[in-house]
Amino acid sequence: MNKLKYIMVSATLLGLFGHSQSNNLTGSPYSLFGLGVESNSGTGRNSGLGKTGIALDGNYGINLYNPASFATLNSDEFILDFGGTGEFANLSGGDLSENKSVYNFTNVSFGFNIDGKYGIVLTLKPATSVGYELVGLQSNIEGSNEQFTTNIQGSGGLNELRLDYGRKINNNLNVGVKASHLFGTIKESESILTTNSYLDVTEENYYSGAQLGLGLQYKLLEKHNFGFTVDFPTVLKGTKDVVIGKYSNGAYSILEETEDERIDNFYLPLKLGFGYSTKIKNLLLTADYNKSFWSTTNQSDAIGSYTDQDIYGLGASYTINPSSKKYWKRIDYRMGLNYNSGYLKVDDTNIDTYAATFGLGLPVGKRSKLNVSYMLSKKGTTDSILIEEYVNTISLNISLSDLWFQKRKYQ
Repeated sequence: MNKLKYIMVSATLLGLFGHSQSNNLTGSPYSLFGLGVESNSGTGRNSGLGKTGIALDGNYGINLYNPASFATLNSDEFILDFGGTGEFANLSGGDLSENKSVYNFTNVSFGFNIDGKYGIVLTLKPATSVGYELVGLQSNIEGSNEQFTTNIQGSGGLNELRLDYGRKINNNLNVGVKASHLFGTIKESESILTTNSYLDVTEENYYSGAQLGLGLQYKLLEKHNFGFTVDFPTVLKGTKDVVIGKYSNGAYSILEETEDERIDNFYLPLKLGFGYSTKIKNLLLTADYNKSFWSTTNQSDAIGSYTDQDIYGLGASYTINPSSKKYWKRIDYRMGLNYNSGYLKVDDTNIDTYAATFGLGLPVGKRSKLNVSYMLSKKGTTDSILIEEYVNTISLNISLSDLWFQKRKYQ
């Protein structure tokens, strides 16, 4: 693929991504909490490896789990990486059960490495997702026997526009830095219906802020790879627009309208990540641990409380013969396990997630790859008033690679 085609594809993907972000990226009722649920978006092989990658290099495409990995992108290479996902969820609680499905983009990334000295990657991806519905809530009007019905719907989330830079210090040590701009809108619409009228309340909350992170990768004895990441705590500032309208006696009127009203800041915590990987012939093994110190943010929420978050991941991939002329022997077979303790506690119960992943890396031409992964996850519990989710997630990601920066041999 030549440079012009890359540029045209890139511009189209950015336009589609911006449009898709206006739709729900999740159907989880737990997205009612805070700024929504953490996005499932991932790139390339990481999605099929139990969401691990802190110690993985960049030889097989873009790895957003550690900015230091971009120092090992192939020399003189340009990569365009983009993907999409579909979630099919079953929600249950008490005697009720519901099925939901959502589809959307997960990331658009552009990366390159000049002369093998350093790698730079620009990425646009969702950071959190909101998509909940509370329908048919019945309440009595005070002082009468009449009831009113409330319907509430939430959508939106935060996006992350991020720039990563990775540099090789020596043959064993890589370092990296990332700078992220977080921004987005969370919209909640509430309608209150009586026999004679209804009231509409629409609230749009706008958040934005910046975050910095560092990464390190170290290779020991050409076999053992270690990784470390840190995301520094930051503050997201917010404003809101509110419109309250009433329909009565065949006429609609606006009762109240405010714009750019300041709302409470949202605090993102310090996050630390540790990773290990090793390769035994054609078998790759990975392990990650992440810790987020949510309790130090001293935030509160009407639904639950913030608690420190622990994430454990294990992954493995195997290729029969990467240099074989037979296509099926060059396919990368992947699997992984992941446990996320969650950062939400309701009724003294952590909303945690267990997940198992399976994936394939399918060669496309000489340098590109189509990555397919499937994840089965269980989130929450049916204890108390909580909801249990079983989610089937299918992800498609393509990493297109081309040589751009090589000097001509002949002028």
